[in-house]
Amino acid sequence: MSTAAAPTKSAPTNWPVVLLVIGAGIVVAFQIGKAPAALPLLRADLGLGLVASGWVISMMNVIGTLLGMLIGAFADRLGHRRVILAGLALVAAASLAGAAAQGAATLLTSRFFEGLGFMMVVVAGPALIVRATDPHDLKLAFGGWGSYMPAGSGAMMALAPLLTAPFGWRGLWLANAVLVALFALALARATRPVAGKGAAGLSLPSVWRDIWTTVSSPGPMLLAVAFGTYTLQYLVVFGFLPTILVESEGLSLAASASLTALAIVFNVPGNLLGGILLHRGAPRWLLIAGASIVMAACGLGIYDGGLPLPLRYGLCVLLSFAGGVLPTSVLGAAPAHAPSARLVATTNGLIMQGSNLGQTIGPPATAALAAAIGGWQWSPAVLVFAAAIGVVAAMALRALERRAAGRYD
Repeated sequence: MSTAAAPTKSAPTNWPVVLLVIGAGIVVAFQIGKAPAALPLLRADLGLGLVASGWVISMMNVIGTLLGMLIGAFADRLGHRRVILAGLALVAAASLAGAAAQGAATLLTSRFFEGLGFMMVVVAGPALIVRATDPHDLKLAFGGWGSYMPAGSGAMMALAPLLTAPFGWRGLWLANAVLVALFALALARATRPVAGKGAAGLSLPSVWRDIWTTVSSPGPMLLAVAFGTYTLQYLVVFGFLPTILVESEGLSLAASASLTALAIVFNVPGNLLGGILLHRGAPRWLLIAGASIVMAACGLGIYDGGLPLPLRYGLCVLLSFAGGVLPTSVLGAAPAHAPSARLVATTNGLIMQGSNLGQTIGPPATAALAAAIGGWQWSPAVLVFAAAIGVVAAMALRALERRAAGRYD
């Protein structure tokens, strides 16, 4: 565990910069939420089949699964501010290109580059927050950062119908391109005082050396495992919730989508609560373990068809809110557990790979189990198994931090 990753200066926190970096995470997360919301229009306009439609949604997760650490290592070498701004520019350009797509190939290519830009922003953003934040405020700042995904994707799912109704899906893509570009300009201006510099000597061997140093450190690996178990549980519930509401409860597609988006938004106050609890001294491992257990317990009720719909939906809201404590706890630990102050983005890249791997594994495993037994009743077994792994990772993290504290006493 490294304590060198935390800032050594005690200058006041530059909250405008912190908020702008969080905002950058939110606007790139818009690109996650816009695709599911516009998918029926995309399929009708471009003639997308089911397989192509699935790739439109999941392409950005694939980028994170394959390239998270590599992008983070380059960010540590090139400079975090530079990589964030380049990522925003890439997202804006890709969204603009996607708006002009006339077929699946062009659209999927644009989604690939949106995913690449997204990863550039989210792996480098925390390092810039560290540079702009007083150590005393760091846990609060990461409480805000942890909310970028639910805030961005949830808000876009809610707002997309307002834009697609008058302007179609191309208007939605264009609006995102303009918004991200404007945000890049604002961030470029505001972050000049905390720009910093990348490490000297960018070369492929040095990048691979940084990756090996990070992946061979126990702290980053435990954080990646904990985050992967969280995203697995989260996506298993909210990825299939619309289907369950339609097939089991007889709700319309519009109603099921609205209820799902509303539940997702409750993850945001959970993120903020996590930051407050950490700031007040709550043990990180306890928040990670507790969130994992609560999510699994909620899953048992959510998939119980004998419970009334209001109760099952209430458990979805509770799962989203309680689970929000975990991303803040994990992402906020990256600066402390990075092998060195220079490898914060590489560590975040590993955490994001764990996150995306969980999202990639969870839904297919749950769907296969449901298909094998002819129903959703055993689906909580996937959640309980993931939660158990998350608790083990939290306990191992506790032991690691106690050993580190003993060395520094």
